[in-house]
Amino acid sequence: MTLIIGGIGQGKLDYAKRILHLTDEDVAQNPEDAQQKPVVAELSQWIRTHEDARELLDLLIVKNPNVVLICNEVGCGVVPMSTEERQWREHVGRICTYLATKAKCVERIFCGIPMVLKSEDV
Repeated sequence: MTLIIGGIGQGKLDYAKRILHLTDEDVAQNPEDAQQKPVVAELSQWIRTHEDARELLDLLIVKNPNVVLICNEVGCGVVPMSTEERQWREHVGRICTYLATKAKCVERIFCGIPMVLKSEDV
């Protein structure tokens, strides 16, 4: 599994599609659809509505071990006043931390430029 993170609008999905030679039809918007597709986009939004996100992602990784997970970084910037927003940001951060331990590769995209944070292929 590969984890790609970065801020909103930094080119994460375009990067993944370019290096994997994929089209929009190859991109799932949730882990359930990703059992049959190589990329999951918008992971941070999906996490918002799933209390059991970690368990569902574990199942996905077993069924599709080469999946690419794309998640927005949501922990930077102004801290929200809303308790729910702060809890969601914390949840996304913890899940990304967990996924990073399981991933063979973790990349951060900033201004369309990839930075390899972890690679087990070296």
